[in-house]
Amino acid sequence: MKLPRVASIEIRLTLLLGIIALVVSSIAGYTLFWALKREVQRQEMTEVAGKLELINHLIGMQATLAQMQDLRGSLDNIMVGHGNLKIWITLADGSVFYGEAPPVAVRTVSGREIKLHSQDGWNMRGLRVPLEGTLLPGAELTVAVNLRPGTQFLYAFATALILICAVWVGATLVLSAWAVRRSLSPIRRLSQQASRIQPDNLAVRLPEQGIDLELREFTHTFNGMLGRVQTAYQQMEGFNADVAHELRTPLATLISGTEVMLSSSRSEQELREVLESNLEELEGLKALVNDMLFLARADGGEPAGDLREVDVRREVARVAEYYEASLDEAGVSLTAHGSATLMANPRLLRRAIANLLSNAIRATPRGRGIDLYCVARQDEIEIRVRNPGAPIAAQALPRIFDRFYRGDDARSGRTDGHGLGLAIVRAIARMHGGKAFARCGGQGTEVGFTLSRAPNITGK
Repeated sequence: MKLPRVASIEIRLTLLLGIIALVVSSIAGYTLFWALKREVQRQEMTEVAGKLELINHLIGMQATLAQMQDLRGSLDNIMVGHGNLKIWITLADGSVFYGEAPPVAVRTVSGREIKLHSQDGWNMRGLRVPLEGTLLPGAELTVAVNLRPGTQFLYAFATALILICAVWVGATLVLSAWAVRRSLSPIRRLSQQASRIQPDNLAVRLPEQGIDLELREFTHTFNGMLGRVQTAYQQMEGFNADVAHELRTPLATLISGTEVMLSSSRSEQELREVLESNLEELEGLKALVNDMLFLARADGGEPAGDLREVDVRREVARVAEYYEASLDEAGVSLTAHGSATLMANPRLLRRAIANLLSNAIRATPRGRGIDLYCVARQDEIEIRVRNPGAPIAAQALPRIFDRFYRGDDARSGRTDGHGLGLAIVRAIARMHGGKAFARCGGQGTEVGFTLSRAPNITGK
């Protein structure tokens, strides 16, 4: 069963450090216990082997049976101070020459080493060897040590070790909780500082100096996001103000005209004129709303639909034919350069070219000419309009594609439009995987856009 995930970083880190301390202390404790156990067993068997060698040597020194009988006293003296040891000398017929009653159970471990259980209940471990070349042919010598003292010592050591490990793990948890909480305190301070940022003080930034290196990248990214939010918020406020300004004039015209019409009796002709004027204003409002909806869809990442293979030169000719009267009225000529084909939405392409050309006509002095270029590259098509006239200020150049930007009324389409012409050009370019650009040079002002040759357009 999957355990629920703890939502708190502080708790997770504390538990993780506690688990690490538990695992490390368990491994260290087990290793220490295993090493001590091996050392206890080694010392026990060293003692047994020493006694076995001594007794075997004494037995070999006895020359007569009388001396063998006297050996019992010597063996008793040898065992003084070694209460955990027992000695058995068993004869060939199974009788005991020396020692207590024979063990009730004997199990060979390996070679001479055996484990046995004595008559008085001792679990023992020892060595058994035959007494060859002595006065007791066929006899066996057994020396064993009681395992209980060593086991009790190891049990006491294990108990103390477990208590020490428990205290160590508990102390690690407490200290880890304190250390983690202290280490995470900069995050809490940043959170408190971030909570004080409101829409009316978006200029506030989180500190990037005097903080931990691990948090510096986060605060830098967060401050960058705040900068983008502040810019977007300011643009939204400006956009709302511009929309209100654009709507206020036609609405005021509609209201005042209607009030004048209703102030007294009017003839049918006068009513028709007022309604025609109102219809004209409403058509302008409809165009403004449609442009705003189009820009909103483009900003939402909507791609260009209805893609077809388009001959750019042919579309330029159609737009030029539509603006022929405007060109003649302004006393401006148009020259098209280059040609290309690509997958694009023909209606949107014509709209973008028309917006560029309309703005260029208004910005070009009478008697001068406009050049429209179509440049084909490997992965994109560039369409740009160049016209002579007053250059755009350097600080205004990056902003002429903003909605309702008023830096240059002639260039941004403020004369008879709503200031959305170049913003729509940028949106159409983005919907086709391209971008809009503007630059000023010695040959005039160039405004244009690029379109991707790739047919799969994401619009983002």
